[in-house]
Amino acid sequence: MKKHILVATDGSDTAMQAVDLAAELAAKFDAKLTIGHVHQFGRPAAELSRMAEVEHIAEHVSRETQVDFRSLSGSAGDLFGPSRPKGDVVRAITLVGEEVLRRAADRARDKGVKDVDTATSQGDAADAIIDMAEENGADMIVVGHRGLGRLRRMLQGSVAQKVTQQAEVTVVSVR
Repeated sequence: MKKHILVATDGSDTAMQAVDLAAELAAKFDAKLTIGHVHQFGRPAAELSRMAEVEHIAEHVSRETQVDFRSLSGSAGDLFGPSRPKGDVVRAITLVGEEVLRRAADRARDKGVKDVDTATSQGDAADAIIDMAEENGADMIVVGHRGLGRLRRMLQGSVAQKVTQQAEVTVVSVR
């Protein structure tokens, strides 16, 4: 029986389905649930903005930071380079992550999970998820499987695929 589940979320619909499944399992087996989020430094600004708009997080972040996501994309269309951004961008990304975690934790508690914790990380998403699981003593990882295009998946693989291949604990990928 699993005693500690880590679920990773970026706030997307599929990731929230993973949160729901992990919460149902944790509630049923009275397991601890850690909800993890990998800060999205290095993601294209347009993708972050789309994700935040879909989840209605941009409003919250804009109120908190006085930063408008539309103004962050710059002329290159890719705000985040290989190095960590500074200033308002870091604050906005961090607040998006905190809001994603808050919403996921509330959702898990609503499903009856008694012991909910959150964790954040940064860097390669798959590596960060595996590291969070190890650091928190999770014996199961639940991740959402996002449908990447065939060519993109063939070239770089998916986070869920990498976690499944590299983790030393049970991994459930939710579609």
